[in-house]
Amino acid sequence: MTVPEAIERSVRTALISTDRGFREMVKDVFLSHEGWTTPSLDIAVPFEVFGDDQVRALRQLNPELVVLDVEEAPDLGIKFAQFLSESAPGIRYIAAGPLLQPEHMLTAMRAGVVDYLPKPVTGEAMRASLDRVRVALGHGGKEGAGPKQPGKLYAFYSAKGGAGTTTTATNFAVVLHRVTGKKTLLVDLDLELGEIALLLGVQPRFNFVDMVQNFHRMDAELLASYIERHSCGVHLLSAPYQPDKAEVVTWEEIRRILQFLRKHYDYVVVDTPKSFSPPTLAAIEQADLAFIVTNVDLASLRNLQRGLPLLKKMLGRGDDHIRLVVNRYHSDNDITLDDVAQTLGMPVFRTLSNDYEGVSRSITTGKPIVLNGTSKFSHDMKALGAQVAGLGGKKAGPGRLRALSAPLGRLFRRGKGSEETPK
Repeated sequence: MTVPEAIERSVRTALISTDRGFREMVKDVFLSHEGWTTPSLDIAVPFEVFGDDQVRALRQLNPELVVLDVEEAPDLGIKFAQFLSESAPGIRYIAAGPLLQPEHMLTAMRAGVVDYLPKPVTGEAMRASLDRVRVALGHGGKEGAGPKQPGKLYAFYSAKGGAGTTTTATNFAVVLHRVTGKKTLLVDLDLELGEIALLLGVQPRFNFVDMVQNFHRMDAELLASYIERHSCGVHLLSAPYQPDKAEVVTWEEIRRILQFLRKHYDYVVVDTPKSFSPPTLAAIEQADLAFIVTNVDLASLRNLQRGLPLLKKMLGRGDDHIRLVVNRYHSDNDITLDDVAQTLGMPVFRTLSNDYEGVSRSITTGKPIVLNGTSKFSHDMKALGAQVAGLGGKKAGPGRLRALSAPLGRLFRRGKGSEETPK
């Protein structure tokens, strides 16, 4: 995550914890982290014996941030945060403690907890949390300012599973963020079997469906609690782990959330399901550009040929906002890029080299392959991201032009009684 520039003034902070090691770590982080000073109030009293003196000291300080250790009594600690927030609604909390169930986490967020850190907490995790809180409190900095205009939304779709759409969308988002330095969000709209969290090696606490269920009270501060942050700087709004949760989401809900996200990010990159489901329809309808990812094989091209008319209808803008990307491309394939263009009625925008081993290894390690500069696939992805961001890059060339012994159009008609087979 990009650390915002120095804030205009220090944040009034209180620390509440009976854990000596945790308190020392927090103080060390505050002292060493740019733009922060040691908490003005340090309370080492258990919640069970909190009295008027402690409450009076907190109210006199009127803190903007409270670092709250709830390890010994999570329920009581969260109730205490709710109690303070009723008299001072502007207080924000970084809470630390044991892993909480989702319903308890939601209660904590309603009390003003903008970040929850499972213990033991490292100094690195605390520093990252302070950066997120600084955004929520609105203390200057590029990260918290948000784009002046609604961000660009890029949707990735494939008419056939296994085309590498998720890998392409994930690495594209990483490239966009790295080449522009702008706020970039990945949204996994494959709500049944989304895998972006796996590709990034993160374990999301919340997901898109959780956001739908709480969207009626969503703002920038609560949004930060639903977002996971990868070390490369890209943010993630994950798909749910349980497939049955996808059934509760409607097209209109997705559409409204995507519009909301565009107000808070410069780039929103959406991975869609491989079907014309509500998530796909909503994402493509909202997209500034829809990237159609395909492999050069008959099954992929046939599915895409059948689905393109509906995609164009959803966009309502003809072909101008559709970009065709050929993944796992080999220049010596029997089906050339010219054949693809003629069959689908649109040019190939970009090709991505086949690097099966490198991509598989990146998924296993949870490190997007574009962070490895030696891969041909990485080189192609960086060129794609730079071109879309307006930073250069040329479109894919026509490749080696060789006519098929049997035109694709005839091959696609094999199902109507033809005995022709590819040669």
